[in-house]
Parts: sequence; structure tokens; C-alpha cells
Amino acid sequence: MHFKHMFSALVVFGMLFSSFINAQYEGKYALFVVADETALNNAENELTWRLEDMGFDLTVWGQAASSDEITDGMDLVLVSATVSSGTIADNMPGLPDLPVPVINWEPFLYDALGFQAADGGEFSAMDIEIIADGHPLAAGLATGVVTVATVEKGISYGTPEGDAEIIAVNTLDPTQAVLFGYDAGDLMAAGPAPARRIGHFLLNDVADAMTEEGWALFDASVNWAMGSEGSDVESQTDALPSEFALDNNYPNPFNPVTSIPFSVPRRSRIRISVLNSLGQEVAIIADDIRNAGRYTVDFDASEISSGLYFYQLCNGSQILTRKMLVLR
Repeated sequence: MHFKHMFSALVVFGMLFSSFINAQYEGKYALFVVADETALNNAENELTWRLEDMGFDLTVWGQAASSDEITDGMDLVLVSATVSSGTIADNMPGLPDLPVPVINWEPFLYDALGFQAADGGEFSAMDIEIIADGHPLAAGLATGVVTVATVEKGISYGTPEGDAEIIAVNTLDPTQAVLFGYDAGDLMAAGPAPARRIGHFLLNDVADAMTEEGWALFDASVNWAMGSEGSDVESQTDALPSEFALDNNYPNPFNPVTSIPFSVPRRSRIRISVLNSLGQEVAIIADDIRNAGRYTVDFDASEISSGLYFYQLCNGSQILTRKMLVLR
């Protein structure tokens, strides 16, 4: 069977649920300090999209050109573990005293930030252990072991001193804190915290394979840093899809329009296409970037004949396929 014409069906979609797409920080400015702003790794791209979807006016700045001046006017500063701790300490000597919330996951910067007297470190794992489930930084997760990455990744840890609220630790060594925070005025190793400070487990590339729970902990860190810890993180997390999914179209059989539900667990480029029984592509329903959420697209089969067809969801590394039947 051959078709001379290709067409795109009307795409009707809406995000039904999301743990973070609420643009609650519109009008707020965030600075993300990385090793090289022109060569973000996959994890840094994921975090950039996440922060932008939260509504931040985001500036990504490479360490080579970093200085204390780049923090001017910022409401939040985040420091990636791809940076050189020595470069940041030299270029941004005022960072420890900055009266703006800071979220850092470069463990060898913990001493320079005043959290502790010595460097932090790293270990490889998929899991961490929540030990303070009542704190907003715990994102509503219960005490116990939580999987934060789908594959083993490097995890940042520290040994924070003073009044640090330790939320999560290494499952094999509870002296290694992987998520902790200081409220403004809390005593750190170097003195009182000038604003909220958070040490995070992300390290270099955790965010490119983060679980639903891992993202919930990141979102909770941003919310607590910004003083928005009252949001219902737990119920929002329950609604976020945990995997790519392509559901049965309805109605099926159909004539001429059917709806195709699908789910996206993280911001991704997706493509939904229709193939005939010979495997030939006869329609492209969607080909774009989607944020995490559940969607429905409509497919109008007016221009193809009756018969069995296949529809596919492709995200670049995964292809999901289902059958549908057009009846005239």
C-alpha cells in the first residue's frame, strides 16, 4: 500500500499533572554556576529545564568567568559539582557570606562555603536513607531507604557542623550526610548562615537518571531555599509519571477520530507516528519536546483507508507500539 500524501493530525494535549510545572517563581532570578556554560552535561540540561519550568529567569554561568558580581540581583544560587572548587573559591570569595539562598552539590566546596572544616566527598550508589522525614527538605518521603537514581551514580556527601539539619545519609555510612540544610542564622562551621544553605546529593550526573523521588527531593530543596516549603510536595509527587507509557487508544476500532494517551516522566523530545501493516509511516501526530506529565493527542484517520495500523511513541532511546483499527 502506498500513500502520496503525509499529514499531521490535530494535536490536542494538556498537562494533567506535574510536580513542578507551575511557574511559581516567575519574576525570580536564579544563577546556575557550572564548569562550562557552552557544554552542559545531560544532568545540567535536565536541571536547567527544571528550573526554567519552575518559572525562574535563569542565568547559567561558567566558572572561568565567575565572580561575586554575577550574584547581583539573584534570588537563588545553585552550584554544580562539575565546577572546580578551587576556581569557585578564588573567583567568588564572597559566596559564603552571600545573603541569598545557595544550593550546592560540589562536595569539595563545602569547606569553603563554611559548612564544615574539611572537604566533603563522594561515593557510588542508587539509594540514600531519609532520617528526618518531618522536615520540608524530605519532600514528604518516609524515613528509610529511597532510590534516587535508576542506575548507580556518584553521590555527594558532607559532614556538616553546627546546627545543620541532616535529612538523608549514605545507607552504608550514616556519618556521611547527602542532603542537609541550614536555616538563616543557624550556626555553621564558619559562623551563622547568612541565608538558607543546602548541601545536595546530585554530584555530576545524577539528574540524567533521577527517579521520581530524586526529583521530589530536588524540588523540595528549591522550595525550601525559596521559603515555599508549604507546597504539597507529596501529593504533587504522586501524580508525576514514573516512566514513559503509551496507553490504548479510544475508541478502538474507530472512525475517523481516536484519542491516544501517553505519559512522559521527564522533559524529553517525543515523536508519535502511525504506521501501516507494512511498517510504512503514514502520519506524524506529534514531534516536539514535552515536559513531564500525562497527555492525550487526537488522531484523525479521514485520509487513510480502513485497516490495521500501529501507533508508536519514540523518545530517542525507547519505542513503544500499540495497534489500532480503522473501520469505515
